[in-house]
Amino acid sequence: MTYATSATDSTAILQAALDEAAVAGAAYTLPAGEYRLLSTGLGYSSNARIILIGDLYNDHGPAVGTQYCLANRTTKRLSNVTIEGRGGAFVGSSSYPAGATRKGLGIVATDGFTVTGVKTRGPLTGFGMEVKHSTGGHLDGLVLLSGVNKPGADGLHFFGACNTVAGSTISVSSGDDALSFTHEFQDCFNATMERITLSNLTLNSAAFSCIKFYTGLETGKSAIRNINLSNIKGRILQGPTGCPLMMQNNGAANGAVIENIIIDNADLTFGTATTQDGPTAFLTGITNLHLTDVTLRGRRQGQFVVARRCKGLFITGEVWETIPGSSASKMIQLEQCGNYTIDLVVRSATGVRLGSIKAANTGTDVGIKSLGITGA
Repeated sequence: MTYATSATDSTAILQAALDEAAVAGAAYTLPAGEYRLLSTGLGYSSNARIILIGDLYNDHGPAVGTQYCLANRTTKRLSNVTIEGRGGAFVGSSSYPAGATRKGLGIVATDGFTVTGVKTRGPLTGFGMEVKHSTGGHLDGLVLLSGVNKPGADGLHFFGACNTVAGSTISVSSGDDALSFTHEFQDCFNATMERITLSNLTLNSAAFSCIKFYTGLETGKSAIRNINLSNIKGRILQGPTGCPLMMQNNGAANGAVIENIIIDNADLTFGTATTQDGPTAFLTGITNLHLTDVTLRGRRQGQFVVARRCKGLFITGEVWETIPGSSASKMIQLEQCGNYTIDLVVRSATGVRLGSIKAANTGTDVGIKSLGITGA
């Protein structure tokens, strides 16, 4: 819901109320209204329970250390935090200083958290919601409408040493990546992200990725592993760039790994508004990736799948050819990949079966292998 936004800064009075509730061991309810945060974002405490009926309106600039509406603003680890959305939302300002990165909810350095019914509403220029170096969480019923069409405006972002998180019924429409798992920069050195299970996901991105896994060149030794995603619908809405599934282990040479990932029952596509040249799934340096019962649509002028230096690749499902009159050749490109099994049905844009793609190798390809239809 939308209220008239207060022109005054509500930061101090809201933080005082949060602190008072924490001392009393009571829940805090943000009343109906839209509260402008001009000074900084708000900070929660251990054992906090915060109920959002009103909206928090992020209007603070880049000079502040953190740009979340609400997060752990201490230097300590916190625990047992519950955030409940009951109609209220984390909202971004319609204007922002150059370089500002306004974010919604941050679950930061927190052990044991529950986030239910939370909403974000753009134009947030940063993440709608971020889970950062946090463990033991539950997410349910999130509606993250976050961001302008620019880098950094992710919907739901997992960063660093996160583990043991379960979630379901999450809907995202973001400017950048809808759902992302990343290790970036040196603060992720030796970090492990693992045991994250999410289901029933709607993941729409304006022009970047529906699902993204990423390690950076500066990450160093780290791991993203044992991630299970299921029952997904994802779409690139605008373009001109984007890739529905992007998995890049750019830190492999420095010891970073992305491994043991399951993505099951996913329907991923370029929307009709895009003219993107490129693959529906782009995979680099991934180990033990299972894409099971997937539907990949909207190939345009690129391959459906490009995989480079991947080991243990298992792909089943369907690809839907959207180019009228296409020969449907070179639909899958494998570069120095090994131990893979691919079994895909090829269909036209109307669903007519055109043939299939089947390939397997228990060794490792020396060069590049391109796969097209092998028969009806």
